[in-house]
This record gives sequence, structure tokens and C-alpha cells, in this order.
Amino acid sequence: MLELETRVVKAFHGRKDVDQDPIYQNGLAEALSVEYDAKARIEMYGRYMHGDGFYHQMMRKVLLKSLCKQFGNSARVSTGFNFLHPETFSVGDGVFFGANVTIQGRYDGEFKVGNKVWIGPGCFFDARQLIIEDYAGIGPGVKILGSVHTGNPVDVPIIETDLLIKSIIIEEGADIGTGTVILPGVRIGKHCIVGAGAVVTKDVPAYSVVAGVPAKFMYDRRDRAE
Repeated sequence: MLELETRVVKAFHGRKDVDQDPIYQNGLAEALSVEYDAKARIEMYGRYMHGDGFYHQMMRKVLLKSLCKQFGNSARVSTGFNFLHPETFSVGDGVFFGANVTIQGRYDGEFKVGNKVWIGPGCFFDARQLIIEDYAGIGPGVKILGSVHTGNPVDVPIIETDLLIKSIIIEEGADIGTGTVILPGVRIGKHCIVGAGAVVTKDVPAYSVVAGVPAKFMYDRRDRAE
């Protein structure tokens, strides 16, 4: 019988400053903002949305710099990254967006991402009012839902009823497991762990480990610290 192998790979704990983006990239983003309106720049982004080469990666980042309220240094934007209302986005330094991530903003909303945030492939964020703080990790396939239809009156199709928008906050250093679903109005506390496949329906206290459907408290990480 084959034995399963478990390995621990040592993490680098130093919070190294990110590299500054080349001056020419910032200059190109500024020039594009002057020469083209937002609609034209979004259409231009479509030409570079797919492709892993240096030029495609650079142009995705440059165009997002020109479209967002803020888009920090050393960001990596993988192929297939898609968005709505980038003018509501504020993105910090050293952020990673995995392949085929979709960020659905809203014209009157806010999507704010801190520094050194990692967002895995295939995530979908209904980012009507979403804040992700520094050093948070979001696993592949995570769904964050920031709004829900009221369903009233009951004799009207649900999708035609009013939209209720509730803010979601993921605090510093939290780790959200693969395939997790986070429902509207939830606050994920700092340095907590949400187990893979969980459905989070209520606030998660700092340093907690939660798992399950719906997610339930398992233990406080500080009680088991080495």
C-alpha cells in the first residue's frame, strides 16, 4: 500500500516591500486615460484579456491602472480576469488575481483590496460593497455574494424585486478555503481560517477556524498555537 506523503514547506515570514512598477507602465496608463474614454479602454482590455505572455500581462495591468480608482504596484493579473465597473476598484500593492476571476462591481459600490492579497483562480465576487484587507488569501473557486433580492412582494418574480446590498469585509490575514461561499453581510475576522467548501452565513470571529454547511465554529487558533 502506498503511503501518503505530508510535507511542510517553510514560509518566508519577512514582509518584504513590493517592487515598484516601471515608470513607462505608469506613463502608458496615463496616456491611455488621456487619449481614450473608459468605454474604449475596456474594449481595448478585451484584446489582452487572454494570453500568458509578458505583453498581454503588462497590458492587462496597464489598462486596469487607467480604469481603477487605484491599482497598486507589482500586481499580477492572470488570463481571463473579467470585471464590471472598475472605476469603483481600489487595489493595493502585490495583489495576485488568478485565472478566470470575475469581479462584478456596481456603479455606486466599492471594491477595496489591500496589499499582498492572493485571489485564486475561478473566483466570483459580487463586489457591490466588498473590502478585503491586507494579506488575505482567497482560495480557488470562492464565491462572495454581496446582494440578494428581497423577494417582496411575493407575487412578483424574485429577480424583479428590490436588491438588498450588504457589505462584506474580510479582515487582515484571513484564509478562505477552496470553494467557499460567503453570503451577504458577513464579516470574516482577522487571521481566521474558513474550511474548504464552507457556506458562511454569519460573522466569523478573529482567529477562529470554521467549516461546514452552514459554517460552524471549530476552535480558536490561539488555543492550539505552537
